[in-house]
Amino acid sequence: MKIAFSLVKTGLGNNGGSRTVLKCAEALENIGHRVYLIGAVDRFTWFTHKRLQRALPRDVDAYVATGSQSLSSVLVSHAPIKAWYIRGHEVWIMSEKDLARLYNKPQINIVNSKGLQKKLARLGVKSHVVYQGINLNDWRDLHLRGKTIRIGCLYNPRPTKKWNTFSAIAQRLGNRYEYVAFGSTRCKASFLTEYRTNPSHAELVRLYSSCHIWFAPTILEGLHNVPQEAALCGCHIICSNNEMNGMVCDYAIHGKTAQVYANTDEAINLIRNPDFSLVPKMQAYIKKHIGSREENMRRFVSILSRTDNRQ
Repeated sequence: MKIAFSLVKTGLGNNGGSRTVLKCAEALENIGHRVYLIGAVDRFTWFTHKRLQRALPRDVDAYVATGSQSLSSVLVSHAPIKAWYIRGHEVWIMSEKDLARLYNKPQINIVNSKGLQKKLARLGVKSHVVYQGINLNDWRDLHLRGKTIRIGCLYNPRPTKKWNTFSAIAQRLGNRYEYVAFGSTRCKASFLTEYRTNPSHAELVRLYSSCHIWFAPTILEGLHNVPQEAALCGCHIICSNNEMNGMVCDYAIHGKTAQVYANTDEAINLIRNPDFSLVPKMQAYIKKHIGSREENMRRFVSILSRTDNRQ
């Protein structure tokens, strides 16, 4: 199948969303499909990737929007199959009312989490869940944990990432614990034991493998990959119970794979009383229910290939 992803008006940048599109394209080509990336702006520098091209090929089978801003380019195209891979809550781009209007356009809506599927269902919109998947062999536990409990968290100053929650909890817990983080920009938080800016893959595996707990307070995610990576490197996951965190509807199941809190006091109590027996259960769940990128991209293609989807 010949599949094009629209990056028109969105482009590529150094962020998780762009990384997901590139990795999905790579996985699709690994299983035998031809992929085109359509757009003009490429600021992605994390790794070498397929180049963008400006024109959509005439013989493409499916054209897939990668964001709300790129959907219009898909809908006016000549592609017989039109879809939108919805990978997050885009309220920083437009209002929920305007997003709802776009969800109801004639494209196939494919979402990357059950949380997003629930959101669309509440609007009366049908969607299909296809996880972006995870490269399972890339993440392994190096067993670098010491006696002092180390807690990790992703740093991002955007309010929806809830870094302030982690900071406040660290202040209350004090120096009985070590606190580590990584992010794409510099962080000067004085309570951190270690911080890495744009770590390499090897540095990230080492960082995860040094942590006992990975704390995930974020909201407005699609499927949140960072806690999965951390879990596969041996971290116990503690996260919020918000359906928009990209975890609790898909893999962070309280008492079965992770510990889930409703407020700051509950989070502190869970950190003080972690259930490390959940770590292997979380790892097994991710491998079975989230799966590899290639497995998920086969499902992606099967949805696009249904004859009733052709226009």
